[in-house]
Amino acid sequence: MPEQKIHIIGYDEIVLLFGLLGINGTIVEETNKFTEKFQDLIKNPSIGMIIIAMELPDEIVDYLIDYKLNNRKPFVFQLPDIFKADIEEEDAFLKRIHDSIKKII
Repeated sequence: MPEQKIHIIGYDEIVLLFGLLGINGTIVEETNKFTEKFQDLIKNPSIGMIIIAMELPDEIVDYLIDYKLNNRKPFVFQLPDIFKADIEEEDAFLKRIHDSIKKII
């Protein structure tokens, strides 16, 4: 089994910041290029975790949630924008989970 690595995908500032920590990354400035780059990353068996550091439209968030529900590897985490006010309300994954639970209850 190959060594599992972390890879970050997102806006250049965050990708470069993580690069200073020794974490490889892919800069994506436009959301329409995200899905293509993400699909390339999930095919790489050496990547154990993908950190997403960019805002994404609801369609892509839905795709990522579906991917997370049906695949254990690589682990996918969307990094919230730490510079936004009310950061806890902006986490797309947690917001969707919360909304789903409200529908069940």
